Amino acid sequence: MTGDLVSTDTALRPSSPAPSQPAVGDGILADTGSWTFAGEVSKVFVDHVRHSVPLYEQAHIMACDLSSCFVGPTGLGYELGSSTGQLLRQLATHTEGNAAARWIGIDREPSMTAAAVQHCAGLDNVACIQADITEYPFDTCDFVAAHLTMQFLPIDTRARVTRRVCDALRPGGAFFLCDKVLAPDARLEDLITTLHYRWKRRSGLSPEEILNKKESLLGVLQPITTDDNLAMLRQAGFTSIVSVVKNLCFEGFIAVK
Repeated sequence: MTGDLVSTDTALRPSSPAPSQPAVGDGILADTGSWTFAGEVSKVFVDHVRHSVPLYEQAHIMACDLSSCFVGPTGLGYELGSSTGQLLRQLATHTEGNAAARWIGIDREPSMTAAAVQHCAGLDNVACIQADITEYPFDTCDFVAAHLTMQFLPIDTRARVTRRVCDALRPGGAFFLCDKVLAPDARLEDLITTLHYRWKRRSGLSPEEILNKKESLLGVLQPITTDDNLAMLRQAGFTSIVSVVKNLCFEGFIAVK
């Protein structure tokens, strides 16, 4: 997903790292197990995720293309964990049909919601709502996208939200779920992690920042395997599921009700 809300200008970045707080890249500071999307993170969020996730842009393109197959001019689509509104704006403008549908982005962080409101300004078919997706009452809808969102929910909570998404979708509606995934065994997990870290270094992060980010995500990010994601989607009530995009340890699925 692209957009001009977040600048690489250092004037927009948080202050220089203090010695007591490790730097995790792009001016963001986070102690072990303390990763958060609150506060100043919204100012550099897009830069940081582009330096961290290999398929960030490709997954957004896939989500938009998929949405146009399920959302009609009178339809409704959601983005769960809409952050700064980059994907939400693309979904709402991708085709004439998408532009005639309604789109709702939900994020629990006030700073992210404020950034999404700014980024989606001028789009009458978009609403940016500050709310908790684990409690939000979804209306009957046609398409739901969750990009790098569900992985931050506890696994039992994630399963409940997935069931609620399925219940809200019309028959034939679809859920695009894209998260970090674990490899099926320890040897492959080590290999994929090594390749991911090499990718991060090529994208501009230092070895220290990569290690600090891993530490900051302990207990916060809870990825599961491809098979576990498929099982969760089936148990929620989805009848047709396929992997549609994958790069290293990130994978996106489309699940049709």
